[in-house]
Amino acid sequence: FRTGLIAELGDEDDKYRTGFGGIVEAANAMAKQGKPADVTARARSVLQSLFPNWPPSPEAVGLLYWFKVLFATRLPALSAKLCAAATFAFGHWLMGPLQLVDLNDDDDDDRIGDGRGQLLLVKRCRFLEESACASVCVNACKMPTQAFFNEDMGVPMRMEPDYETLSCEFKFGVRPSDEDEAAARSVACFAACPHGGQLRIDPSPAPD
Repeated sequence: FRTGLIAELGDEDDKYRTGFGGIVEAANAMAKQGKPADVTARARSVLQSLFPNWPPSPEAVGLLYWFKVLFATRLPALSAKLCAAATFAFGHWLMGPLQLVDLNDDDDDDRIGDGRGQLLLVKRCRFLEESACASVCVNACKMPTQAFFNEDMGVPMRMEPDYETLSCEFKFGVRPSDEDEAAARSVACFAACPHGGQLRIDPSPAPD
């Protein structure tokens, strides 16, 4: 993931720390380049690059395309559970301690599946804590990750970060809403933000 971020930035590898620290540094650097929509598109491209273009597809990254066609379209409930389980299995290194639980009752109206095992709870997001910037969270994590699951994999998923507790909920089988995205973008700057609130100076306001 670190390598993908640095490649997207077009920088030299030795400019950034090794390991997790380098991921945070590269994400912060990306967040300062371009408008929020540009940052989101570039971060989504990095996520796509983590998956092989196999079996080959002329339309999208192969593995993602065929998962969407063969699983997400035909077996949406199962696909939501599979993505939740996979994110739980492989997400600890980036986000810290995780817990896989059932969706809340207030998600009953628009969810796909029975909700069991479809809520990934990030107890205290390591990435958000280290980046210390809500704009980096929204533009380089929440928005691109939602787009990746909803559009590239065809699996509805809504992320709901809590900027007071630094926890986050990945709701698989639940589509993003305009209200949720507006709420994420309106959060106040962190007192310890390394960018000093500068990432909010944009025609499309984003939090910092």
